[in-house]
Amino acid sequence: MKELNEKWVNTELSGGMPIPRQTFDRWKAGILDLFGVIIDCNLKAGYKYFIYNPMVLKEGELSRWLLDSFSTINSLSQSIALRDRILVEEVPSSKEYLEEIIYAMKSNRVINLTYKGFQRDVASMLPVEPYCLKLFHKRWYMLGHRINDNAMRIYAMDRMEGVQVTDSQFFLPKDFEAKTYFASFFGIVLDTSVKEERIVLRADKDHQHYLRTLPLHHSQKEIYTSDEYSDFELYLRPTYDFCMELLRVGSKIEVLEPQSLRYQLRSWAKGLWDIYKND
Repeated sequence: MKELNEKWVNTELSGGMPIPRQTFDRWKAGILDLFGVIIDCNLKAGYKYFIYNPMVLKEGELSRWLLDSFSTINSLSQSIALRDRILVEEVPSSKEYLEEIIYAMKSNRVINLTYKGFQRDVASMLPVEPYCLKLFHKRWYMLGHRINDNAMRIYAMDRMEGVQVTDSQFFLPKDFEAKTYFASFFGIVLDTSVKEERIVLRADKDHQHYLRTLPLHHSQKEIYTSDEYSDFELYLRPTYDFCMELLRVGSKIEVLEPQSLRYQLRSWAKGLWDIYKND
């Protein structure tokens, strides 16, 4: 406890004051509730604190993401003096409705969602069963079961105009698993008419490092490596958002397989060329 207090006092958050025992115990309980991490004390080893169940730190994407986020926040909170020299990306859709949706998910409550898509002139209100949340490209999305037509739909939180948690309860299907549901997709375009298939990408000598360190999909494997390029294999549905991701880096990535995806990208590239060819 003495060593922990020495570290704590040296942070900007402490105000130069040690942690009261009651606060320390409350924070330990909070860490257990939030992350499932048990911080215990080894009385026989000089009253040293340790993580009793370290395996939980490796289990669950949400827990790892929360731990990474808290670690980042902790580092930044100790660097307020550098606030003009640390630039971050804003996630505008996280400011509203996240708390209501999470509460509805925890209590299995139907929500009345007021939603206005980009292609609509007016918003509409509809009852939805919130199944899961997904953060993708700086936007929060909710996957929900739309009751009126018994359909699964994805809703962007920055297009929500109202969320009302109702007293009506629903039962999440026992076989529903969010990670499995999204497993064959790149992002949030859930077009099941696009079949899942083997895709081989060739990244040039400059871009191969980016693709290697930040994979496009969990199925990505590097199948050939050289100084000039590397080939990567993926198994997913080449939906619209995946194609846009490939086009984003231009000629840095070439689709080797399947031929149908090459044709699709060639069609979009031709459309881009038609816009600029007379300049």
